[in-house]
Amino acid sequence: MSETIDYAEMLEIPVSTLNVTKKKGKRRRAAEDLKEQVVESVNERLEAPAGGEEAQPFGEARIAEGENVVDYGAPEPAPEKPRARFFEGKVLIAEFIAVCALCATILLTNLFWENSAINTFFRGLVAEETPAAAEDDRAYSELTLGSVVSDGVTCAVSDTGELTFTAACSVYVPYGGTVQRVAEENGLYTVEVEHTSSFTSVITGLTYAYVAAGDEAFSTIPVGYSDGSSAVSVSMYDAGSLISAYSLDENNDIVWNV
Repeated sequence: MSETIDYAEMLEIPVSTLNVTKKKGKRRRAAEDLKEQVVESVNERLEAPAGGEEAQPFGEARIAEGENVVDYGAPEPAPEKPRARFFEGKVLIAEFIAVCALCATILLTNLFWENSAINTFFRGLVAEETPAAAEDDRAYSELTLGSVVSDGVTCAVSDTGELTFTAACSVYVPYGGTVQRVAEENGLYTVEVEHTSSFTSVITGLTYAYVAAGDEAFSTIPVGYSDGSSAVSVSMYDAGSLISAYSLDENNDIVWNV
């Protein structure tokens, strides 16, 4: 018998021995039962193919050798790899940069471009939310006036209603209001104040003016100063007509004669 035939016959030798190593796991099975199942499975693969199937070529996958089978129980699932977040991180960074750039643009626009569309829009919102101040239409006779000079200064009132004095002192408006005009002529200042919609006063001959047009004037805060070198006059008007129906009390306060 040739070596080729001997080798072929060896291939047909059934498997009867098998080393089995069992590791404890969730599924418990007797070692002998496992051994028998493995041996039977190997021997079945070595049998001739059934029903019209072609025989396997000589020396192909029918070699049964001793095997060591290790049972490690149910395999644990492989840990899931974390998903790549590279592109997500890039998108978040790009969005953050875009927001910062937008905020910087708005800030710089508000600072350096007063009439920008954004500034105009916000000014419109503020204008709509801020209610307009109610017009003060009170008559002058309804107001209680104070003194236009400091204590101790002598004042005179003419028949036409012009109040005059010559002294070094601070000068006040007779009633609070809004400064409409400040003018300077020959080194002396004139201040015009609107108290109500119809009542105004004009002070002329001031050495210094402490207010400007648009400022709010208060009867307790000086609007100017006279150094006493020239006369200062105070005239009060009702709808443009000079008011003369008043006098002064001992404190130089203005008192209406109506």
